[in-house]
Amino acid sequence: MSKRIIAIDVGGTNIKYGFVEDGDVKEANSVLTEANRGPEFVLQKLESIIQKYSPTATSAGLAIAGLVDHRAGIVYSPPNLPGWDAIEVKKILTARTGVNCFILNDANSYALGEWIFGGGKGFGNVTAITLGTGVGGGIIAGGKLVLGSVSFAGEIGHMVIDPSGPPCNCGQRGCWESFLGSGYFTQRARSFFEREGKPLADLTPEAVALLGKSGDKYAKFLWDEYGYFLGIGLVNLIHLFDPEIIIIGGGISGAYDLFIDSCLKVLRERVMGFERRKVKITKALLGDSASLLGAYYFALREGDV
Repeated sequence: MSKRIIAIDVGGTNIKYGFVEDGDVKEANSVLTEANRGPEFVLQKLESIIQKYSPTATSAGLAIAGLVDHRAGIVYSPPNLPGWDAIEVKKILTARTGVNCFILNDANSYALGEWIFGGGKGFGNVTAITLGTGVGGGIIAGGKLVLGSVSFAGEIGHMVIDPSGPPCNCGQRGCWESFLGSGYFTQRARSFFEREGKPLADLTPEAVALLGKSGDKYAKFLWDEYGYFLGIGLVNLIHLFDPEIIIIGGGISGAYDLFIDSCLKVLRERVMGFERRKVKITKALLGDSASLLGAYYFALREGDV
């Protein structure tokens, strides 16, 4: 009999959940997180979701943003969950539900999902990146998820690419995320279009992608610039981890065809031995299922990834 594992992706706006059997997501659902109501309120929601499936589930995997001690299941200061400082999620939910719970960072969960079930399947050295409100990701090296000494490794969005660059929410300046995050991109697009005498009401990444695909030269310039900044960060990651494949996902990856050429140009110019490395750059395959499948795999392996 196959194992049925509860998989949950806890975001600042929505909690996505379902159960997974043999790598197949079943009964995928979503509820509002209502994070502003505090940790206990959200924990009770998570408890209810787990109890819904607990009679037939062997365990549960939960992907949560922020600094996560993967071994102890403690969540530290997630950016979109106010009041969540040193919350012992694993201990609390396991005690309340009787289901053994495994907790990991959401970007690492995404990386696991794409590695085992998506675009990284069959590779032992994978770098997975999510481009959205922020920049997240995870590193697979030698067939193992890189976690670091206290499980905080993989915060690639806070790699500084320009120390005099724009301020980042983490308190630094010039983080990769402060160039590629959707809020920065929207602000940059608004300033650029206004300067060119073409102010527009909707300058979200999705709207600018539509403009770019229609041939608008200003939008195309912005996406070329985006690809440049993406490439600068990837140069660092390639030099550090020498991946076989880099997987790019998240909401902004919908504009992949608009920014990938300028990104590859940077890699060809700046990566030592780029042609010899033969690193493959590809778009993510799993969409919203990646984090759920990663949480499932983390629980299936009981945290041994």
